[in-house]
Amino acid sequence: MAIQLTLPDPNFKRHFDGSDNASGTVGPGFASIKLTNDQKILVSRTNSQRLLARAVAGQKWNIDINYHPMTRAEFEPVFNFLLAKQGPLTPFFVSLPQYRTPQNSTWATSAASGTITPRVEGAVTAGASQVIMQAFDHASIGSSSTIPVWHPDTHPGYIYPNGPKPGDMITFEDSADTTHTKAYLITSAETKNEVNSLDADQVQLTVTPPLAKNVANHAHIVLGNKRQGVTTLLVPKVKVVMPQPIKEYSLNTDNLYSFNLKLEEYL
Repeated sequence: MAIQLTLPDPNFKRHFDGSDNASGTVGPGFASIKLTNDQKILVSRTNSQRLLARAVAGQKWNIDINYHPMTRAEFEPVFNFLLAKQGPLTPFFVSLPQYRTPQNSTWATSAASGTITPRVEGAVTAGASQVIMQAFDHASIGSSSTIPVWHPDTHPGYIYPNGPKPGDMITFEDSADTTHTKAYLITSAETKNEVNSLDADQVQLTVTPPLAKNVANHAHIVLGNKRQGVTTLLVPKVKVVMPQPIKEYSLNTDNLYSFNLKLEEYL
């Protein structure tokens, strides 16, 4: 039995036995989401007014979720899921709806079809901010004509790419380090042009924050896509904990339940 590790929402069901069984009950949607980039920077000025800035700690995402008033059927799956986590003792995953589907419809359709497997091309060390994403292994697909390109054939690099867009979220599935669950946001996506050495199916992604851990060559990139031959859609999720256990909810005269949720990224 596969225990449900993702906060129940309209896309992730939870069965009464705690599993992610497809016949389970969907969780409620979110009324609002607040995402905070928690990055501590010290700033000071010298007597000559030169600015000195330095990062003094790592970065994490803080997530505040507000729910609409819920019926008991909507409320119980998510509340009991959270009770079992005992606050910061047990991490879990949350899928943020704004990052579930890539912004670029061309990319989203290709990625969700399972015809490509986006991966890291070349090992990247912790602290780096750029990763080269490639569609899949060139050697495994035969003719180069089957390699998808991330840009229109005319004026490569100067028309917006058909791949990921700035603002999309990614995570990594790295067999060399299964503990690397950090979530990153793309801030730029560079395709092949006249001055770089990228291949037609490669995109150089700049992400924030910088990589928390090393990423191995050919690690899988999760960006609202399927693996080749696998039907499950892989969406980027944030691994989180509740800084405090769930303590209370409110029930109004219409028998509707209300509570809010505060989460911090687990690293």
